[in-house]
Amino acid sequence: MQFETPNGKDLAIRNWGYQLQGEPKHEESQPLSAKELAKAPHDLLVIDFSKDGSGEGAFTKGEIATLKKRKGARSVIVSYISIGEASDYRDHWQDNWTSYDDAEMKAAGDPTDNAPSWLGDWNENWPNSRKVRYWQDEWKEILFNEAGTGWLDRIIAAGFDGAYLDIVDGYYHWGVEVKKGDRVKGDPRNEKEAAQRMIDLVLELAGHARDRNPEFLIIPQNGALILDALQDEDEGRKQAYLDAISSIACEDLFFRGDEPENNELQSEEDAVAALKKDFVGNGKPVLSVDYLNDPDKIEEYYKQAVAAGFLPYAAPSRELNELGEAYDGSADDVA
Repeated sequence: MQFETPNGKDLAIRNWGYQLQGEPKHEESQPLSAKELAKAPHDLLVIDFSKDGSGEGAFTKGEIATLKKRKGARSVIVSYISIGEASDYRDHWQDNWTSYDDAEMKAAGDPTDNAPSWLGDWNENWPNSRKVRYWQDEWKEILFNEAGTGWLDRIIAAGFDGAYLDIVDGYYHWGVEVKKGDRVKGDPRNEKEAAQRMIDLVLELAGHARDRNPEFLIIPQNGALILDALQDEDEGRKQAYLDAISSIACEDLFFRGDEPENNELQSEEDAVAALKKDFVGNGKPVLSVDYLNDPDKIEEYYKQAVAAGFLPYAAPSRELNELGEAYDGSADDVA
């Protein structure tokens, strides 16, 4: 699969992998290990900027340089960053923002008067996280700033090749799931406005990153329908988004359901169609990740993803605490 860097250079990627935590011991995930990651054969590797999620545990520039020289891989190293949620295990979190009862789940508490205005609803599916009003300047300052102290700034300074933007689909929460009576002043009025604000955040973030590294890759995760949400209007913003991103990644496109892994084949047809039309059709590669460790399902997943023109990765665990095998081209070639 061919990526195009911001300066127009072709970057061939045969496969990719995704790991945010170290392999579990006694059923508990461990910190990421630079030594173990150095053995990964995946051409493009998405990892956290930190071994344990904290600033103190951040990978050093030397460690990232070593990962980019892995033998047998083309060694593109991209860092995860959540732009649509805040998590209580990150450095930007302050414990007095919620009146929590469970110290292992601080985000689940009710917001206090100390909570910033950008802190939104609790995500019960990921109980250590809350949605954010991603359009507010105070949240953007946490992500990137001129002082170079933001989450993205640390990623750039460490030498990562790009950023993998999670919760881009958070626009749907604010535009659709938050009902009119629950909105506060300044919240988006509808899905279109929420999508526009998310696109604007990605554009601003990409511009900030490329002022520092012109070849920096921007890969949003999910949000397959974000351009569709513009309702065939706002062509300028649509084209700017396509110009800004290097690729798009999407979870759970084929094997979907209530189980963490190994659900039944049930393609998300609207998302697959939108990805083919809006992204593949405009020269933007699609990275697909389904959560599978059943060999038969992985084989079928490869067929489905490659037939759609996507580059597949089967993650063995939704916890993303171990690497699955690199896609070996066993299905037809991906363009």
